[in-house]
Amino acid sequence: MHVAFVTTTIHVPALLESYMQDAMAFGHQEVSFIVIGDRKTPVAAKEFCDGLQRRYHYQTTFLGVNDQESYLGSYPELAKHLPYDSIQRRNVGMLLAYERGADVIITIDDDNFLAEPDFISHHALVGQEVEIDAYSSERGWVNVCDFLAEERGFRFYHRGFPLDARSSGDTEPTVSPLKGRVVANAGFWLDEPDIDAVTRLALPIKVIGFKRQKNFALGLGTWSPFNSQNTALARDVIPAYFLSPFVGRYDDIWASYVVKAIADHFGDLITFGHPLVQQKRNPHDYWIDLEKEKDGMRLTDTFCQYLRAIRFTGASYTDCYTEAIEALRSAQDNDGSVTTRNRSFLEKYVDGMEVWHTITSRAAGGGNAQEG
Repeated sequence: MHVAFVTTTIHVPALLESYMQDAMAFGHQEVSFIVIGDRKTPVAAKEFCDGLQRRYHYQTTFLGVNDQESYLGSYPELAKHLPYDSIQRRNVGMLLAYERGADVIITIDDDNFLAEPDFISHHALVGQEVEIDAYSSERGWVNVCDFLAEERGFRFYHRGFPLDARSSGDTEPTVSPLKGRVVANAGFWLDEPDIDAVTRLALPIKVIGFKRQKNFALGLGTWSPFNSQNTALARDVIPAYFLSPFVGRYDDIWASYVVKAIADHFGDLITFGHPLVQQKRNPHDYWIDLEKEKDGMRLTDTFCQYLRAIRFTGASYTDCYTEAIEALRSAQDNDGSVTTRNRSFLEKYVDGMEVWHTITSRAAGGGNAQEG
């Protein structure tokens, strides 16, 4: 099984060394690392990555701005769609990993520090047929952050959890064993969890543990968002997982809902839990984060309603992604309650989906797979 790590950074990615040491200690051989830089990334980042490859012998590819421009020569649609100085350039790394034939792609942030041993084996749930505890709710939502222990006992929600689902009152979830193939595994975070800016401004949230010993799944038809940090995705999901640069801090959130909608069609599973990372969050201005979240907050309930209404017929994630693009276009066109501003927001998101569908289809047919 070829496992590819993908991250973006504007720093020297020193934390990657611990992931390599861990992979080596537990005998993982088919492992590669792809690091996507940006205009602020220091020259020393490439030198550091080259040194890691020499020391640990894991293929380690650093793509700076010029490397990305060269690589995206075969994908001009994506080059035009992705701005510089955006974390959504992670798409470039995922595309390269997909081209290279990775079976599992693990996305991490450059502030996700290793917190427990044998990181890869925990994510190796992905692609496997398992029987696992699955949580379901009559309302169709489960707050996965309820399974995290908070230092002061505060309750909090995953970034991107719909506001209507928070305010309409919780239904106690039920748990039962469920069999299926895991297509995404979302590892949790110690210290600073992935929560929205409103919560960060209001409460000093600190995670001190995971309440379960084993991972759990969402039941079919029961949803929660997952993000793009400490997250593993099966290869066949990648053509249905695009991080849009035009929806603020909802890029990975909306991508997760698309994947969940399609996964339910196939009876596939999204799991949560291990491996844990310690998030020592890079400096953020929470007010700026809030500005980047407001439109997504307003529209997530609507977006999820659109997705839940789709009756997929496709035989693959790629097929279903095409159906989702068409259905989302139709839904917003026929929804008279959508404002001009919100329509533009939704249209840009679906435009990005179309770009991603076009280029992943090309990559599946051979692409260019340059080393960069």
